[in-house]
Amino acid sequence: MAFILHPTYAEQQHDIESILSKLSIETINQVLKPLALRCLKFERLETSGCVNFLYNLQSQPILQSNSTSDKELILKISNPHRYWRYYRTQNEVYTMQYLYEQTTIPLPKILAYSCDFHTSILECEFILMEKIQGNTLEHVIDQMSDDSLMKTATEMVNYVKQLREINLPQMNQIGSFCNKMLHLSGYVLDGPTLGPFHTPKEFIIAHLKWSIQSIETDSQLLEIAKHLLSPLQEIIKRLENGECLSNIKYSFHMTHTDLNTSNIIVDQITGKILAIIDWESCAMTFEESDMKFYEHWLDNDERKEKLKSLLPLNWINESSNDISYIKPYLDVMYSAMWATFYSSTWFESEQQVLKHMKHFVQKTEKAITELNKVSS
Repeated sequence: MAFILHPTYAEQQHDIESILSKLSIETINQVLKPLALRCLKFERLETSGCVNFLYNLQSQPILQSNSTSDKELILKISNPHRYWRYYRTQNEVYTMQYLYEQTTIPLPKILAYSCDFHTSILECEFILMEKIQGNTLEHVIDQMSDDSLMKTATEMVNYVKQLREINLPQMNQIGSFCNKMLHLSGYVLDGPTLGPFHTPKEFIIAHLKWSIQSIETDSQLLEIAKHLLSPLQEIIKRLENGECLSNIKYSFHMTHTDLNTSNIIVDQITGKILAIIDWESCAMTFEESDMKFYEHWLDNDERKEKLKSLLPLNWINESSNDISYIKPYLDVMYSAMWATFYSSTWFESEQQVLKHMKHFVQKTEKAITELNKVSS
């Protein structure tokens, strides 16, 4: 991805409003027609997600009008942020199609999609999926018994293992997926879509350079983050000219990257996982977030430790990559990236955006200080 100026809050909101205003039963019916379905009604779903836009569609076969044949579907309208166009939707679609055929990981079936808003019937990127009947783990985890939650965790261990065992043509690189063969392209993050990369070192340098360019070209950012330019440039110089991180070898695995409770649909009584959703950030990566999925599930430390203690011991210790050495560099990289990136869907006003920027500028300062301590 060549450098792109970050869109303003107003520009992002305009793009979103333009897309959603064109959504109608008539345009949705054009998507449903090849499926021999018609839309009876659609409504926006209120979820904890703050990136995309989900709609529940009630449909029925065109040749029938019996309510018993009605079918519920999910329409996911992709966030049109210019850093994500094409990449997030194609990554999710191709990942889900591959996993649907090659694994036993439960997924909603994709019925239609568009990765290109220029040619899309809805004039936006979208994915139309079957609706999975169940509850997100987020909504029921506090009511689930320990036995049911253990069932969920045990199944998740199996599904993460399946992901990690997948062999792909370019599995020695870091990136997300760009075609049905799951060849790699840029790594889809909450930031610019850059890559693919052969090493974590390349990954870190590229994102630091992007953050520097973002600060230099954004007057608001430059005002609050100009003092970060020299330290960030010094870190890049240290990485490019020294042996730092050069000799570290990591294995790369297919990783969901966001196995939080809002992305897991379960049967509350049995604990069975009915679907794992939101694959838009799936990637081949060295990071091990999927292995520690349980850390994001519970706020109650006592219950979290109990769940961890019930997982197989070899699973807890199975992580193949020790990223402790490069973590200080990753902390700087991610803090700087989030200081220079946002989606307008995260905030209700531009004032909140400025607060977000300042927060991550401060986090970047602290991360640089910590890195310098361990590097000295």
